[in-house]
Amino acid sequence: MPAAMNTDKTIITFDKGATDFVLDIFNKSTDNDGFIIEKDSARVLTPEGIEITSDQLCVIKKGSEKFIAGDLTSLMKLAKGEI
Repeated sequence: MPAAMNTDKTIITFDKGATDFVLDIFNKSTDNDGFIIEKDSARVLTPEGIEITSDQLCVIKKGSEKFIAGDLTSLMKLAKGEI
């Protein structure tokens, strides 16, 4: 384990079948096109300002509820602490 890794964080993993359940916990859902939306139907944006679908969702980061996609660029930014 790298020395810089913080192990005090709670990490919850889930499979794609539980995505709707997890989104509901955060008071989110999906629209007809699969995009994650707020209860007022506004689409959720990634830290880069991009609308995100439930299929793209990889991480929900604590704080301001940062919804992060599972693409390599986003995950590298997360690992570097840039998100």
